[in-house]
Amino acid sequence: MTQSNQHKQHRPRETAGRHLISFGWMLLFTAVSFALVSLERFSPRVTFALILVLAFIQFLIQLVSFMHLDRRQQLTILFLTSGIGFSIIIAVGMWWLKG
Repeated sequence: MTQSNQHKQHRPRETAGRHLISFGWMLLFTAVSFALVSLERFSPRVTFALILVLAFIQFLIQLVSFMHLDRRQQLTILFLTSGIGFSIIIAVGMWWLKG
């Protein structure tokens, strides 16, 4: 058995159904975020926190479903981690300079 055949057996199968399910979940999280804002049931701080949580969950779904992060490719993870790290450094720097 070659190495490429061995990798194919351990990867989860990518199907159109899985992509549609992921897309459906992302649409649901987006709709919930819009509903949170339009209904105004919570304070702005709580609404913002809930939207951030929903956005983070949606971000993870996109990484796994559409960017194939479940394959454990080190280069992809390295670039993703670097991008997140640089984004955090820039955001904190801008917040610190503002205040």
